[in-house]
Amino acid sequence: IQTQTGEIAPKVWDIFLYKILQDNDPGAAEQFYVACKTNDEGGKQQYHDNYFQYTLDALKTHVYGILSDVENLTAKAQTYDLQTHPRVPVIVAHNTLVRDTFSMTAALLEQMG
Repeated sequence: IQTQTGEIAPKVWDIFLYKILQDNDPGAAEQFYVACKTNDEGGKQQYHDNYFQYTLDALKTHVYGILSDVENLTAKAQTYDLQTHPRVPVIVAHNTLVRDTFSMTAALLEQMG
């Protein structure tokens, strides 16, 4: 994920699709794996076209899960005493970056369907 735009790298799409294929069609997973390892972009694209909605749904679930976790962890961190936990501001700043980045990612995913 690009922190400036929220864009998801193509390899991340590949990993999510591969997991979906492993869980549902091991033969197709193996063929997709070979396409990835041999840089067969046409073969990879056929799988991405056929399974786009499944991959999109899996990515949305992941992104919204991260957003929920970051919100909960940030709220918890903000309850800590800064005298005994002086790194809380660094943790909250990191969580804010993650939240902002994944919010952009969620918006891009929503635009896709």
